[in-house]
Amino acid sequence: LAQAFLLVALGRAVDTKIGGMPPSPYGNPLEIILDNAGDELEKEQRDKVCEIFRLLDHDRDGKLEVKEVGMMFRALGQNPTDEELADILKTVPPVGLDVEGFINLFSTNYRQPTSEDQLIKAFQVFDHDDTGIMSADKFKSMLSSLGEPMPEPEVDAILKEVEVDEKGLFNYKHLARRLCEGPRRIPDMGREKAGGD
Repeated sequence: LAQAFLLVALGRAVDTKIGGMPPSPYGNPLEIILDNAGDELEKEQRDKVCEIFRLLDHDRDGKLEVKEVGMMFRALGQNPTDEELADILKTVPPVGLDVEGFINLFSTNYRQPTSEDQLIKAFQVFDHDDTGIMSADKFKSMLSSLGEPMPEPEVDAILKEVEVDEKGLFNYKHLARRLCEGPRRIPDMGREKAGGD
């Protein structure tokens, strides 16, 4: 049961959410929180989307290109993996999305963020001495053998985000923080205009 709790709490955050932006001490002022995927945005949230949309619409054609849609999706607090974002962006037409199209894409693909505290609590289930330290081997074993196993290269990529000492131990609070920061870059979708940015 405890192992299942860790896997559920790690959830999307463990799914190679690496390379993230530095955490803000004030949270993400652009973040939009919904109760559930598919919920409608409130007026203030729609206004925020419209303002950010205008800033990203460099050619002022009323549409965001694929790369800009990905940037905006992440700017509003969503932290999908590169692979997840690439799948989401496949639905964007080559001509881009207008504001309403973006709002629909955002709402449809919205996922509640995993908090750093949730991840730390999940790790603490296995930290009987409350040291804040976990064995990299134990972590690898749990993620590659329990529930829906994660491929070893992905587990290794996660562990590269923290300092593993000579004894094979790491501070899981640092890992939780790093995982919640989320990716920074937008995957290359091969749809950029000639010349790129």
